[in-house]
Amino acid sequence: MSRVTGSQDLIKRLNLSLVQETILNHQPINRAQIAKKLNLSRSTVSSLVDELLRKKMVVELGLGESTQEGGRRGVKLGFNPKSAFGIGVDIGGTKINVFITDLKGEIVYREKVKTTADIQKVIYIIKKGLEEAQIEESEIIAMGVGVPGITNSKEGIVLDAPALKWTNVNLREQLTESFNFPVFINNDVNCAALGERWLGSGKNTNDMLFIAIGTGVGSAIISDGELIYGHNFQSGEIAYNVSEEDVRFGNYNKLGEFGLFEKKTSGQALSQNGFTSRELFQEYEKGNQKAIPIIKDFIQRLSIAIVNAINLLNPESVVIGGGVSESMGTVIREIEENVDRLTPIKTKIRLASLGGDAGSYGAIAYALEEIENKSLMEVGV
Repeated sequence: MSRVTGSQDLIKRLNLSLVQETILNHQPINRAQIAKKLNLSRSTVSSLVDELLRKKMVVELGLGESTQEGGRRGVKLGFNPKSAFGIGVDIGGTKINVFITDLKGEIVYREKVKTTADIQKVIYIIKKGLEEAQIEESEIIAMGVGVPGITNSKEGIVLDAPALKWTNVNLREQLTESFNFPVFINNDVNCAALGERWLGSGKNTNDMLFIAIGTGVGSAIISDGELIYGHNFQSGEIAYNVSEEDVRFGNYNKLGEFGLFEKKTSGQALSQNGFTSRELFQEYEKGNQKAIPIIKDFIQRLSIAIVNAINLLNPESVVIGGGVSESMGTVIREIEENVDRLTPIKTKIRLASLGGDAGSYGAIAYALEEIENKSLMEVGV
């Protein structure tokens, strides 16, 4: 009997999610139209809509137009993004970025503070944000946290985050002791990728490669709408890419050190040439003879890495983010041309649009997706 009840509950949650998504994507829409689109009975849809109305996830927008036959006008429904909120925390090596948004990603609170490895201080920062935003914990649907290191996202454990000196830290467990809403942990580059997919240059892209070029280099892979983690949660370690010259000269990657590809293409690598990375791109545009070979080499190495990834993954788009990407507007066309010439597999290549906000947005997107995917949400909780 309990198995039957459990199956019925699961079906109800799935149908509830479908009804909610249909209202979000097709608003304004009435009950009859929802029933037709989802092939559900009107009584089932009416019951589910009533529950969504009680939980304030949807709102009534007034009567629609009457049918051609002069039938009764249906009440139009719309999604209510203010019915709940999400928290996104992007913990970086130098700063912590905290966002609170509604369910459509509209920011209601944001704060950037100096980073800390003290988890109790992180908790204080989040609680302070809730207080200043005047939002109760009961209004938070979930919180996502991005961390600069290898994370076991299933268990919420930070396996290794050198910048924070965290090793095997069960961050989710420590945070859930202080908050009454679900908490999810992920790698910061994964979160940035999800942020760009939710609201940025990769919006609505189900197959995407995200490359982050900042102090270091990392990447994240989204396939069929899902993050790819790999064995031991180490997929996307593009920093360890090896070239023929590396093998020829006996250069090898070592865990915990900058990767071979990273040593040539990161912001830190570029800044070892007498200019900041931003200045290098500016000087390249001006025709500075010292900057030209450095940036040309960067363009070629990055283009080859993108081509090899495209050949392997066949993404719909490649989005390049991270601090260095903000200076790459003058070279993105050259990269596109290189890639188009080197592989017959066509892919859109774009610069990220959310900048330093991508990680916080993505942490929220990740938390909301986990809530839905794991059927943890009974609407409004």
